[in-house]
Amino acid sequence: MSNQNEIVLDHTGYVGHGNTPAAWACIAILTVGVLLAVVGFTIEVMILLWVGIALCGVGLVVGFVMKRMGMGYEGEAARAAENGGHGH
Repeated sequence: MSNQNEIVLDHTGYVGHGNTPAAWACIAILTVGVLLAVVGFTIEVMILLWVGIALCGVGLVVGFVMKRMGMGYEGEAARAAENGGHGH
């Protein structure tokens, strides 16, 4: 007996898991920014709080710009497709 609603999974596609230079740079800068902001808030040093918040904005911009330069998931997937489906 055959099941007409059978689901076939295709595991040949590229899955990047966010492991790209753009993601790493964005998260690294965001981590430093959040830590500075938390410390500044905790010890009530407002300049440190605002520097941390500004650094978070810089991290988002850096990640976006690097993604647009082809260092994000789309660039990784395109390079993987050129290499026959293997990302690394």
